[in-house]
Amino acid sequence: MQNQFFSLSEARRFVALGLPVFVAQMSQMGMNFVDTAMTGQASTADMAAVAVAGSIWNPLSLLGIGCLLSLPAMSAHLVGGGQRSRTPHLLRQGIWLTLVISAILMTAFYVISWHLQSFGLDEELSRLGGGYLRAMLWGLPGFMLFVNVRSFLEGYARTRPAMIIGILGLALNVPCNYVLIYGKLGLPQLGAVGCGVATALCYWFMGLTLALYARREARCRKLGPLFLPLLLRTAGGGGEARRVDWPLVWRIFRIGLPGALAVFFEVSLFALSALLLAPLGKVVVAGHQIAMNFSSIVYMLPLSLNITVAIRVGQNLGAGRLERARLSARTALCLGLGLALLTMTTTLCLRPQIAQIYNSDPAVLGLAVGLLVFAAVNQIPESL
Repeated sequence: MQNQFFSLSEARRFVALGLPVFVAQMSQMGMNFVDTAMTGQASTADMAAVAVAGSIWNPLSLLGIGCLLSLPAMSAHLVGGGQRSRTPHLLRQGIWLTLVISAILMTAFYVISWHLQSFGLDEELSRLGGGYLRAMLWGLPGFMLFVNVRSFLEGYARTRPAMIIGILGLALNVPCNYVLIYGKLGLPQLGAVGCGVATALCYWFMGLTLALYARREARCRKLGPLFLPLLLRTAGGGGEARRVDWPLVWRIFRIGLPGALAVFFEVSLFALSALLLAPLGKVVVAGHQIAMNFSSIVYMLPLSLNITVAIRVGQNLGAGRLERARLSARTALCLGLGLALLTMTTTLCLRPQIAQIYNSDPAVLGLAVGLLVFAAVNQIPESL
């Protein structure tokens, strides 16, 4: 095994474990796609407002979510090492970290939402984008709860529940958007703001539903109450009574922060371009948003593979299987490069058809088709 670089059996495990992860990630990105496409059909101004506000929402929210990316590997490490009884405590400390991060980010989003004109937006885009941010910020704790519970279950290699609930969240997002964006069922037409309200509601639906599943699932019940100790004082290390295990909360944050910063700076690099383009007008912003949104959807392939290899490597290291962990990492690298070549070729061949999904404005389509070339070429280094 020491000289082996790729394992077909390990690749099969990645597919079995990673396919639900990919579908769950796609359902989340599907919400961004639905938001972009449905606001685009409402008006170019609404679509541009979602694009500009999203360029602020995405990097900051991913910075918070990225701080939790250590949880799947930490949970898998405990499971692989035969310490399953410690995983509920890890889940609860992740939720405490979520509460702190959510409070900080929600405050930041609220303040920023009233100062979008500082980024060069005109009055209309500033008003629509600010309303979208103020609606979306209420959904952040719900989505981070979803990430916490999903990470706990992924440590046990249970990836299907998050996939199913993610699909349900996406399915719910479409009618909610339809009602709130276009003003149906007697409600006012809210455009971009309605889009933010709909997505926030779906985030809470996903978080609470997955938490309810974890609480009621038969194998999870054997671990004891998952969430009740959040509200009760429980025995901690050294016999002291505490609800919050601050050393563990800090460890989760410290391990996740480097990856969170890497994602934040990468996404900020692309998001900054949307803000810089804002003074050039709605057509330029909308065309850029199409290329960015599609690129983000395709990125779910290597991201899902990343989450899967973290689970496999974490379990192998927890069980002391060092060479198997290395083989998992090498196999994931090969799979990631192959997928990137496939998606790059597909994007280059179908650029006009992809752009038409989002918008029908000829000026927007012409710009988007050209920008999709760069989105296609970028998929290889992103995957690596």
